This record gives sequence, C-alpha cells and structure tokens, in this order.
Amino acid sequence: MPYSKCISASVLGVDGKSITVEVDLSSGLPQVNLVGLPDPSVRESVERVRAAMRNSGFKFPLERVTVNLAPADLRKEGTAFDLAIAAAILTASGQMDADAFDGMLVIGELALNGGLRPVPGVLPMVEEARTRGLRRVLLPPDNALEAALVGGMDIFSAADLSSLALCGGSGDGWERLAWHPSAGNPTACEPGSSGEGAAAPDYADVFGQHHAKRALMIAAAGRHNLLRLCYIIQPCFLQGFDCLTQGNALYLLILKKKLKR
Repeated sequence: MPYSKCISASVLGVDGKSITVEVDLSSGLPQVNLVGLPDPSVRESVERVRAAMRNSGFKFPLERVTVNLAPADLRKEGTAFDLAIAAAILTASGQMDADAFDGMLVIGELALNGGLRPVPGVLPMVEEARTRGLRRVLLPPDNALEAALVGGMDIFSAADLSSLALCGGSGDGWERLAWHPSAGNPTACEPGSSGEGAAAPDYADVFGQHHAKRALMIAAAGRHNLLRLCYIIQPCFLQGFDCLTQGNALYLLILKKKLKR
C-alpha cells in the first residue's frame, strides 16, 4: 500500500495536540518531501529516520516519499515524530502490516543506530490520546513511567527500531514490548511520594507559559503576594503558589489538574 498514516502528538503550551503523520510513496526520483510546517528539528528527522531504518535491518524506499504532518496549519516542533514517521514509512512500503499501529499513539526520537531516545512532554501527549479514544501507546522505555500516570492506556516500550521487527509483519506479538507497572513505580512523580530515587519533576518541563512561570519565580523568590499578579496568570497557577515555594509544584499541579479532566 503506497499510503499509510500513524498518530503522533506534540505539546502546545501545557496541552497535548494530536498530530497525524501521513506517508505517500510514488514513482519518481528518490527524495523525501516533509510538509506541514515543520521546524528545523523536524525536517532533520528525515536523515535520522533514514539511518535508523538502514541500521535496524529495514530498507528505506528508493521512491518519492511525501511526509505530511497534519493539521498542516500548526507549526511542528521537536523530535517526537521520528518514530511515527519511521512507522508510517514501514507500513507504506509493506515492511510491516498497515494495521500494526492502528489505534496507537507513536512517539519517540530516533538515534542513527536505531535506538530510541526519550522526549519531553509525554504526559499531556498521552492524555490527549486517551481523550481522542486511543488506548495504546508506543514510546521509549525512559518515557514509560511518565506515560503510566495516565490510566486506561496499554503501554509498549521499545529500546530500538529493530524491536518492531520482533512483533511480526502483521503487528502480532506486541506483548513482547508491553510495559508493566512492576518495571517502575508509577507513583514516583505523584505528590507526597518519598521513595528513594524518585525523579523530582520540575516546572521547567511545562512548555510555554513563559510570562506565568517568570511571575511565579519572582513571586516565590521575593515572597510577594501572588494575588497582585493574578491578572496575567491562569487560575490553575495561582493555587500552586504555596507548594511552589517548596519547589517542583507547578509540574505536579498541572499533572493533577489534567488527570482530573
């Protein structure tokens, strides 16, 4: 089938945004056209995907390859689309079954050797996928713990692109890549968690909202009354001021707010 698509995601502010990665193969000079308002890091994904596929035992098609990131009017940033682009090319070229990634969110950055690197903003991406009815997510192992905070999702983690070949051409055998809570502690990032080795979240992980974060930083540093700044800060930020002075609260507050939706 010369056409295929995968569902990926990006982060806009603190919210996830579903992105459809479409791939079309056609006759002509071998080249890759990436459209859909990609930024430089996204455009460079073509070379990462090409090298990763070759070093993982797959073949990059020697055809005219068109990759579209929809919606096309939204600027795409970051490296989270690498794995979805590779997956769409694999299914479009017949190296994997077209239904292999059906109903699955696919996110992750590819290394040139085919390895998968973690990407920021996984929590809002997975939350957005669940809102849209998706129930499966494929991502790097280092992101699995964060994705597990969103309930009702089947999480699959792959260490590298070649792991997909073990699933079979029809997408069977995903249980090989299934991530289980026993592999980590999903509560490690929750408020009140005191387990050793728990990764301390940081409100710097929140994309955008630069004015609000700077206002909170100044207010916390000078112990100012935050209510004087409320006209430029969203209500959800105001409730986290007491915890913010203790550090890392904004991330936890956003997490709590989003999971309650």
